Formats: sequence, structure tokens, C-alpha cells
Amino acid sequence: MRQCSIYDSSLRFSRATYGVLVLIAFFLHNQWLVLAASILIILGVFSMKLNIPYQLHALISGRKVQPIQKELGELNFVAGMTGVLLLIGFLFIYLGKFVEIAWIYVLVVDLLIFLACFVGFCVATLMYVFFRKIFHRG
Repeated sequence: MRQCSIYDSSLRFSRATYGVLVLIAFFLHNQWLVLAASILIILGVFSMKLNIPYQLHALISGRKVQPIQKELGELNFVAGMTGVLLLIGFLFIYLGKFVEIAWIYVLVVDLLIFLACFVGFCVATLMYVFFRKIFHRG
């Protein structure tokens, strides 16, 4: 798979930014902030240059740290999965179906974002590794 160089601290900053945005949306019960966060995260699937918090942190930090090599497919899968999960929560809230459960779901997704950001344990990365092993066998 294709590798790309990323700044791990900038990636963590962007995840923290999205996590805070979704947390604010949860506390304010603002569905539009959930939509904004999911769109911003999904933009990162197409290019890291479209990941605005990542680019902002990389610019401000002056790239004082060494980049690490990550698999591009993994980064795209994680961003896509996170964005789609938030988009599903938004759709349930917007359509008025199971609204309270949808807000709890959005909060759980947000906690997973914070888990990936602060602890470094990303469930979507584990899913990516699992799916990659399954589909590369046959």
C-alpha cells in the first residue's frame, strides 16, 4: 500500500478539534455542528490538504517534529469511517428518528474520537487491519 508522511501531533490535534466540535454539538444539541464535523472529516479522505485543523497545526508548529510513515489507505479508512458514523447520527437526528438515542450514539462516536486522539487506540484502525487481512487472503 502507498505510504505517506504525516505529523502525528498534527493528526492528534485535528482529531481533538473534531472531538471538541462534536462534544459542543452534543451539549448544545446542535445537529448542524455534527454535520459540519462529519463533512470536515470526510474531506480528509480525499486529501490531507483538505484536513483544515491538521494543516493549521502543521503550519503553526513549523514542522519541528519528524514526520512518520502511515499507510494512506488506513488514514482514508479512519477518516471515512468516522465521518460516515457522524453523518448517520446527523441523519437520525435530522429526520427525527430515535433522536435521544441518536444523540447518545453521537456521544459514543465522539468518545471513540477522543480515545484515538489521547490514548492512541483507534477502533477504525483495528477494523481496517482486520478487513485488510480478510480480503488479502483470498
